This record gives sequence, C-alpha cells and structure tokens, in this order.
Amino acid sequence: MFNYKVVDESKIDFVEIAPASELPNGERLFVELGDKPVVIFNIAGQYFAIGDICTHDDGPLGDGVLEGDNIVCPRHGLSLI
Repeated sequence: MFNYKVVDESKIDFVEIAPASELPNGERLFVELGDKPVVIFNIAGQYFAIGDICTHDDGPLGDGVLEGDNIVCPRHGLSLI
C-alpha cells in the first residue's frame, strides 16, 4: 500500500489541469490522466487528487460524500482515506 501522507516529491509527476479559480472551495473536478480516472478536491483551499476508483470493486468513488479528509464510497458506504 502506498503511503499518501509522506511522499518523496522527486517521484511525483505534476500535471497542469486547470486554474485554481475553476475549482472553488468544496468542489471537485473529474479528469482523465491518460487512461486513469482522477478526481481533484478543493478542501478549505487545499487540493487533493485521488484515483476515481473504489478499492472494493473498481467502481467510481469521486461522487462519494466527504467527511473531513475521508471520502465515503457512494456504493458501499465505507469511508476511505
């Protein structure tokens, strides 16, 4: 399992998606990076990106409800970090 809380920045690829002004606080943006679905969240002015894939069965995750910095799977009701 990858530890998303501690990341070696030299191993990160940054991709320009959109101006920050296009993603207001509390909103999310769905994008495709190559063949990977990704959802980007603006939570209190901080930006987070996750794969838009549920770890339970590879279904979409990005429409889930945010609870703090966790997202609740819209199909399973389980909170994921």
